[in-house]
Amino acid sequence: MKFYPAKIFIALMLLTTVSCSEYNKLLKSGSNKQKYDKALEYFNAGKYSRSLTLFKDIEHIFSQSDQADTVAFYTSLCSYKMGDFETSSQQFDEFRRRFGRSPFLEESEYYFAKGFYYLSPKPENDQSFTFQAMQAISEYLDRYPKSKKRDELLENMIELRQKLYDKAFLNAKLYYDVGYYNSAVTALRNAILKYPESNHREELAYLIVSAQCLYARNSVPALQRQRYLDTQNAYYSFIDEYPESEYRKEADKMQDEAKKFLEKYKEKPDGTETEDNEEVTESAPSLDFSDQTGTTAKRGKAERKEKKEAKAAAEKEPKPAKEPKPAREPKPKKEKSEKSNKSDNSETSNGTEEK
Repeated sequence: MKFYPAKIFIALMLLTTVSCSEYNKLLKSGSNKQKYDKALEYFNAGKYSRSLTLFKDIEHIFSQSDQADTVAFYTSLCSYKMGDFETSSQQFDEFRRRFGRSPFLEESEYYFAKGFYYLSPKPENDQSFTFQAMQAISEYLDRYPKSKKRDELLENMIELRQKLYDKAFLNAKLYYDVGYYNSAVTALRNAILKYPESNHREELAYLIVSAQCLYARNSVPALQRQRYLDTQNAYYSFIDEYPESEYRKEADKMQDEAKKFLEKYKEKPDGTETEDNEEVTESAPSLDFSDQTGTTAKRGKAERKEKKEAKAAAEKEPKPAKEPKPAREPKPKKEKSEKSNKSDNSETSNGTEEK
């Protein structure tokens, strides 16, 4: 038997032309009953675009009829089958509000949830549709606990939840990757608190140790001690939960770094740090040699520092205002008798000198 590709192609073109002309004729001049029947026929044949066009054309006409829920349901389902999940979810949501007693209600709620499931993006993107899908699936399972779709939807729920785990992990790790270690610690801890059952929990706990250590290493000296102490706290929490972790060796190195720093730098009573090999002498007993020689005994660095700080603080204090000097009292005038006595005495002395 010989095949003639050209003839087959021409035959297919003729059938397509006839089919299109029939469809266009029905769309323009067919009765509503014909459009309804043909729309169902197209749907069952998988020609969702033509079916959708016909259903939309008669939707307003059947809105008050017994077939209103059928037309609305298949209109929504055509959108779903064509991959327009956002439109179909909106249509199914409207359907379940309008037709609460329809035999298509359970199926419409299933497709409503599945639409959001397919709209759920990769973990790197916004997860709003993921939350909507999980909510819709939960509502469906609560209303129809014995549904045949139950196992399928439970698997979908696990997949959606994993996206949330991945999203929380990626968000927290982003702060770590760009070097914002303090923010990373907060984000990593929040991820564990929000999703304690996450499969990323072990790595999150390790990254907290690493972020604390890097944060301490890159801090100013005055703040390093406390941040290395935070590193040790994170380390002990990590090994308590995951003693056999694959990240244990790296975590041990960070613990050693924190331990060496804290052993080398000890905290002074005033809160500052000093190295172990730094000599700190106690202040000499307060003898009274200073009054005789004008010098004091040698003191340690800590005391000299305290004196400088005290002196600087004293200089900063405002000086007390000087008290005004009391006004001088006027001298009392001497009596004339005293003046005359003085003059007599001067004359007597002059006379004696002349003699």
